[in-house]
Amino acid sequence: MHFTHIHNLPAILAAGRLVADNAVGERLATDVGSAAIKASRRARQVPCPPGGVVADFVPFYYAPRSPMMYRIACDHRDGKPNCYPGGDDPLVYLVSSVDRVHAARLSWVASDGNCAAALTSFSNSLPDLAELVDWPLMREGVWKNTPDDQDRMRRRMAELLVHREFPLDLILGYAVRTQAREEQLRQVLRDAGIINAYVGVRPDWYYGFGRREVQG
Repeated sequence: MHFTHIHNLPAILAAGRLVADNAVGERLATDVGSAAIKASRRARQVPCPPGGVVADFVPFYYAPRSPMMYRIACDHRDGKPNCYPGGDDPLVYLVSSVDRVHAARLSWVASDGNCAAALTSFSNSLPDLAELVDWPLMREGVWKNTPDDQDRMRRRMAELLVHREFPLDLILGYAVRTQAREEQLRQVLRDAGIINAYVGVRPDWYYGFGRREVQG
């Protein structure tokens, strides 16, 4: 699952691909990422082929409601200054599969957690994914650390990193938070000449915090 702001989709659809952060340049209409996190990904070396740094890859998560999306939703809720202010509602998921990436012979690397963390491991071996990724945790709705397991959040941030670019013909479908966003996305797709794409409304894939909402 890769997510991006809906304002970025026209350029992505026109290019027919997602591109790595190090190559995206001015094509990113709305940047929802943290400048500090992006800087760390530009510095973190990937220790297995094809090498480079994390920002040389297009990132995909294995589960919705990631810690990164939680940060975006909380920044909006709290009105945090100098951050992307729009929350997670305008974000669109682009969904694919490891099998599609592998069958297309794309170069990829998987991590077992947050790519910025020093203890995170990487592999480019498909059989390794069975043990590398904490699949039971990916299926859980709550990923916060617990007294017995202080590493849950890091592991929930495991990624499949596709080298340099990801062609959109490998996308299975799209997901949005609300019916209104579905209508908006379908118009964006129609404008790009895409008529029959699968678009799902998945409110449970989002946090959707309102401004200054207090969690009970």
